[in-house]
Amino acid sequence: MSSEIKPKQLRALLFLLVLLPLIPTVLMVRFVIDAVQNEQAMAREKLGASYQQTLSNANAALARHLAAHPGTMDAHAVHQFYRDLLAREVAVRVTDAQGNALTGLSIPAGIPIAQTALKDVELPFLVQLFLLDDAAMNISLKEHARAYAWTVILAVIAIFSIAGIAALTVSRQIALRELKSTSAATVAHELRTPLAAMRVLIDTLREGRCRNEAQRREYLDLIAGENARLSRLTDNFLTLSRLEHREHAFAPEPTPARQVAEQAVRVLQPKLTDPAVRFTLELGQPVPEIYVDAEAMTTVLTNLLENALKYTEEEKAIGLRVWHDRGNVIFTVSDNGFGLSREERRHVFEPFYQADRKLSRVRAGCGLGLSIVKHIVTAHHGKVTVTGAPGKGSAFHVLLPAASNRLI
Repeated sequence: MSSEIKPKQLRALLFLLVLLPLIPTVLMVRFVIDAVQNEQAMAREKLGASYQQTLSNANAALARHLAAHPGTMDAHAVHQFYRDLLAREVAVRVTDAQGNALTGLSIPAGIPIAQTALKDVELPFLVQLFLLDDAAMNISLKEHARAYAWTVILAVIAIFSIAGIAALTVSRQIALRELKSTSAATVAHELRTPLAAMRVLIDTLREGRCRNEAQRREYLDLIAGENARLSRLTDNFLTLSRLEHREHAFAPEPTPARQVAEQAVRVLQPKLTDPAVRFTLELGQPVPEIYVDAEAMTTVLTNLLENALKYTEEEKAIGLRVWHDRGNVIFTVSDNGFGLSREERRHVFEPFYQADRKLSRVRAGCGLGLSIVKHIVTAHHGKVTVTGAPGKGSAFHVLLPAASNRLI
């Protein structure tokens, strides 16, 4: 039994990797909130213990004062006594036994931070302390909260980074598996079609079922055409493999740009001069030389021109323009074909990618031409882009640095 992970399982794993970072993020945010609240409670408790100790020490002093001056301590005197002892950020409130305010704050400002009961006076008093200015405590809490927050932020970034890398790896595996499946089917179809045609033609010739010499020659020409098609397919596979593994050796030299364009036109002369094709060649003046492998760059233009011929309707309008702009030489191959959407333009240079698979089947091809174009142009320190829109044709632009701008 095969233990290979299936695409559906990979997609499920990708979905989990997207959701997984949310759980520790929520937990860590909750941790920060709880930690700050605990810090606040502990700071308040510590401050209250300090003031409670102050009240205990003050009670002893107050008892000595009452022993020396009996009957002289009322609510106002108690309030003033404690007020003089304490810091400005603390408010003093004196109440009777029933909790009625006698002096100080008439309305409590939250929970008392410390309190003490006085019983050695004419009337029992309850002295309560309320924190008015907690700026120092808040500053300390903010520092702790900031430290917690930064810890959480860094941890979340790390979690999302790890999950992102894992998700990217899984998504690439999905793409590779889909590409493997697609490319295998595409290659099988492209190889099977000419082989099937050749088998039928050869069987016909072997069995002597040709009506005359003209038909025999026609069948031989068809076999030769299918054989050439197989050769082009295998050449494309081998070329792409060498380019991807950087095993293809280029021999660049200063070359006139118009020479490359004219050579590509000569290669496709029979197709471009067809009555159904309206081809225009526009050579800007002057166009500087480019430092390229002339044969490889001719391959680039022939692939683009063949692509334009393949994906246009019966009345084909194909153009090749060579021009110069800001130290760069630009080859533009345009057509009046089906055009590409924005999503298709993003993937059109990927190996085996076909914007319209049904259309590709009718016109033959396995989606390697544009990938080869991109590899060759990139190897020459250039750039290839595509513009256009569905139903409005496409234009492929190959931008190469002029030979005079090449870094030595």
